[in-house]
Amino acid sequence: MTEKPSRTRTLAPPASRWGWLPVMALTAGLVSVLAGVLSHAAGNNVPGAVLTGGAAFAGTVGLLLAVAHYAKS
Repeated sequence: MTEKPSRTRTLAPPASRWGWLPVMALTAGLVSVLAGVLSHAAGNNVPGAVLTGGAAFAGTVGLLLAVAHYAKS
């Protein structure tokens, strides 16, 4: 009886994984700007809108890094 070759999962090369970081940062930047603008338009003062944008940036980066971690194949 012949054995089937085992299939092992291989990680993407580090260079291609590093290439996704600017995309993640730009996406998080866009989300944070939109959150800050919407917060300011809703009546928050500028420092409150900046804090909202910063929280949106941090949350988006965390979510994208978690997705990248679990999506590697």
